[in-house]
Amino acid sequence: MAETSTARNACSVAVWLDDAAGVPLDLSGSSNQVDIALDFKLGEYTTFGGCCVYRLECGKDATITLNALYTTAADEARETLNLWGTMGCNKDARTLSVYLPDKNVGSEKWSGEFRLESLNITGDHNDAGPMPITAVFKPHGCITYTVAAT
Repeated sequence: MAETSTARNACSVAVWLDDAAGVPLDLSGSSNQVDIALDFKLGEYTTFGGCCVYRLECGKDATITLNALYTTAADEARETLNLWGTMGCNKDARTLSVYLPDKNVGSEKWSGEFRLESLNITGDHNDAGPMPITAVFKPHGCITYTVAAT
C-alpha cells in the first residue's frame, strides 16, 4: 500500500456550542483540544459446547471532551461553559458541533444535542500558562456524523 499523502492536523478544528439563548458560538479560538469517544453497548453470549464468545449490539453512546483556555472575554469557552454549569437545576440540552479537520465544505461534522456532564477549571500557581478548563459532554439522544455542506 502506498504511503498516505492526505494526513491532516487539528490546527483548524472548529467547535460550536449554543449559548443559553440557542445562538451558536464559535469556541474554537479559546479551545485547544477535543476528543470524541464513541461507545457501543454490547452483550456477550456463549453456547454449550462452544469455544467462542459472540456479541450483540444494542445501543450507542458518546462522550465529547473539550479542553479550553481560561480567558476573560465574553462569548468564549470559559464564560459560555461557566454560565451553563451554574444555571439552575433545569439545564437544557444544547447543540454541540465539532468540525474535523476544519469548518470547510467536505469536512466531517459531529453534531447533536448534549448535556454538560462535568466542568473542571484547574489553577496551579506553578504553571505560567493559561489555566486549563475541561468540559465533558454526553449526548441527549443520537449524534450525527455528516459531511459539512456549508
